[in-house]
Amino acid sequence: MKRDWDVIRKILLKVESLPTDDSQVDSTEFEDRGIPNEVAAYHMALLQEAGIIEGGGRKGSSSPYRFAFRLTWQGHELLDQIRRDTVWAAIKARLMQSGVDASVEAVRLAASSLLKQMLD
Repeated sequence: MKRDWDVIRKILLKVESLPTDDSQVDSTEFEDRGIPNEVAAYHMALLQEAGIIEGGGRKGSSSPYRFAFRLTWQGHELLDQIRRDTVWAAIKARLMQSGVDASVEAVRLAASSLLKQMLD
């Protein structure tokens, strides 16, 4: 499965919006947004592996399941860079123009470059 940055962004926004430390988001909650459970679970696993969210889950032959209960410091840093819709659209356009694969580092560099332009 390919990594989808729009799915990643939606997951980060949802996890950040949790009201308390006792709350959690699970991979089935994205189905009403057009993201199948399997896709959300895969991306949540990637985010956990990268140290961007904290959570857990299980792999199953019938249906995977993942949950997240908080963003890590790195998760907050990444989300702060891609939160605004206009900035996110500009980051995606810049990456497409350059032909660069959208790695975490590439997204962060594009975001930093845009921020620098906005501040100058």
